Amino acid sequence: MAGFRLLEVIHFFLPILPEIETPTDKLSLDEKIIFTIGSGLIFLISQLPLFGLVSDAQLKINDPFIPIRSIFALEKGTLLELGLLPVITSAFIWQIAAGSRFLKVNLSYRIDRELYQTGQKLTAFILAIAFGTGLILSGYYDDVIHGYNPLDSSSAKPLWTYALIFGQIVGWNWLVTLLVEIFDKGYGFGSGVLCFVTLQVATNLIRDIVGLEIVALPNSNKTESFGAVTNFVKNLYPLNFSNISANFLNSFNRLSLPNLTQFYISLATILVTIGLQNFRTELPIRSTKVRGMNNVFPIRLLYTGALPIFFAFAVIANIQIAGFFLVKLLSIYSPFAASILGSYQRDSKSATLNLSNGILFYLSPPSSLVQAALSPIRVVTYSATIILLSCWFAQFWSKISGSAPKDIAKQFKDQGISIAGKRDVSVAKELSRVIPVASVSGAFVLAALAIASEIFGGFGKGVGAIVGVSSAFGVLEEFMLEWQQSGGASQFQNAFGGAQ
Repeated sequence: MAGFRLLEVIHFFLPILPEIETPTDKLSLDEKIIFTIGSGLIFLISQLPLFGLVSDAQLKINDPFIPIRSIFALEKGTLLELGLLPVITSAFIWQIAAGSRFLKVNLSYRIDRELYQTGQKLTAFILAIAFGTGLILSGYYDDVIHGYNPLDSSSAKPLWTYALIFGQIVGWNWLVTLLVEIFDKGYGFGSGVLCFVTLQVATNLIRDIVGLEIVALPNSNKTESFGAVTNFVKNLYPLNFSNISANFLNSFNRLSLPNLTQFYISLATILVTIGLQNFRTELPIRSTKVRGMNNVFPIRLLYTGALPIFFAFAVIANIQIAGFFLVKLLSIYSPFAASILGSYQRDSKSATLNLSNGILFYLSPPSSLVQAALSPIRVVTYSATIILLSCWFAQFWSKISGSAPKDIAKQFKDQGISIAGKRDVSVAKELSRVIPVASVSGAFVLAALAIASEIFGGFGKGVGAIVGVSSAFGVLEEFMLEWQQSGGASQFQNAFGGAQ
């Protein structure tokens, strides 16, 4: 009963919170394409800089969240400062609560479904407010607020600017939550969160490679091209053999801007993830209604996709963000307690805050192989946390997502399908022998790949690439299914490819 009382509390917020209406009729393929592209374009506007900060704030903010930015689309100094983390965290909280029966909900009932979705949205809004408040109170923006010098004791706190920044990042995050709901209500292809992560990873990868803008390096009079390849080519001309080796190394190890090491790590993880999509086992199946009709039922190694590592890194991200806020708060009242939790050191070359010790240090990835070698305990702790969280969620998700062995066996029975050489009563047992192994094994392999990319210096870009590629395959499969069901009829195809 406690679960239903919790859902009943959400009733109060139903008329208050904005909501995307469920479509009354089935949307056509063209309508879904329009909603998907339109939502993506609005999401890209999120990279507009925050009003009230200095012009080059993105390069001057002392950033403690670099390893998790690419994974959750956290773009510092922009409207997308909070990225997709609040809505992702909210979704995982409610899914785990419902799947573990802590929250009693029957999603086949319309009212329960509405309350469940409203609860997710409300939780995302609350998390956005909490994260936004933490950023303001921790002094995250103090060094880049226009016209304010935090080192000047006579300078008054810019309260109105704080309020303006808070309103921008929280308000826009609410808009992003509604954009995600557009997909969840069936207007677009796939999951809104995964679509937006894929879009952000793809656009950032292109910008990291060929970004043409010239930016000033922190604490330096030098300027460099943003894109790693663009900077590499630029460093080759004019040909100065006395500096060519230094410029070559700088293209691979610069810290403040994208480098070629990150590009090759992203490329390698993309190729490996694409290769893993093809690993599967095929169970021979037959029709119990039509004699001689045989086929195969594929069970992929990546049975649960990238969701398990997405969950694992979401847990780590929330711990790191909440930990940063606590360290800043405790440093005022109890410096010793703050040092136990974590200590941050500013890197003047990259304007980042790096953990040097404390609990948070052992839950963060090393930034290079050298750091990994110097702190093996950190590597083991971080790796074990990611792998355990991923494997646990993979096993849990396969049970609650409608893809458990008993669910597939029921679908087989309803469709008149059986596994060749097995009796109908043995179908669930045979599936139970394969599906859990595929779920956990796939999660382990992707977690190991993600950890390797971090240890080699990926700064989250390799993990983002894994999630992006896996999500792109899911969106593509849904699009192709819709296209086949529509008979291949699309005005966009006629407009761009010509009528056949």
